Amino acid sequence: MTEVNRRVQVFCAWCGPAFAVLLFGGWGFMGGFIPLISASDSPAQVALVYSDHPTLHKVGLLLGLVGVFLTIPYFLVISLQLRRMERGVPVLALLQMCSGIIVTVVLIVPMLLFVAGAFRPDRPPELTQLMNDISYVMLILPWPPILGQLFAIAVAVLNDHNDQPVFPRWVAGYQFWVAFLLLPASLIIFFKHGPFAWTGLIGFWIPAAVFGLWYLVMTWVVLRAIRSETVLTPSIDLEFSHVSA
Repeated sequence: MTEVNRRVQVFCAWCGPAFAVLLFGGWGFMGGFIPLISASDSPAQVALVYSDHPTLHKVGLLLGLVGVFLTIPYFLVISLQLRRMERGVPVLALLQMCSGIIVTVVLIVPMLLFVAGAFRPDRPPELTQLMNDISYVMLILPWPPILGQLFAIAVAVLNDHNDQPVFPRWVAGYQFWVAFLLLPASLIIFFKHGPFAWTGLIGFWIPAAVFGLWYLVMTWVVLRAIRSETVLTPSIDLEFSHVSA
């Protein structure tokens, strides 16, 4: 691995935590969506949130958009490391990358809808509430492509036959736990109040915490893998040089 290649991969790995910070900090706190707008709020209450500090909200949402884009280089570097685990056609690395692209799309579309809501806060409150409902559902509910990523990583780790595994074996089990803890987000379409609603502990906060933590854990794992690849490559080069000589 060349030094430039290593630095690019390290940069891509740090895009994961940057995404989490920009999503929750930009969309959430600056955008005015944390505390979350309750599904049980009236149209007038929802419209009031969008009309309060509109400029700050728009800046926060733009930061959220930038953060969502950073998932692309992040998922790419994960797939590059999965490729090291596979022999032949890198099916699992491709599955992880394709699922990741879908995740990026299903994150960026609701972000744009939130922007549209903030752009014209004086529209009829019922329309603002409709856009808000669609945005929250699209942001929280689409867990299937995330499961595609988790499945690809877990299977790749379990089938890694390298003498020195690229990712630690516990990473496979961790993917299954993350998948299990994300599933309760499905309940947000059945409840408007309580722990299962999109403002609730089970419907949002536990899946959101697990989702954000996954980026931090996987960043540590990926950086470790890049470091090990950097150490291994020079030794392999020296081996070939010795044979040639």
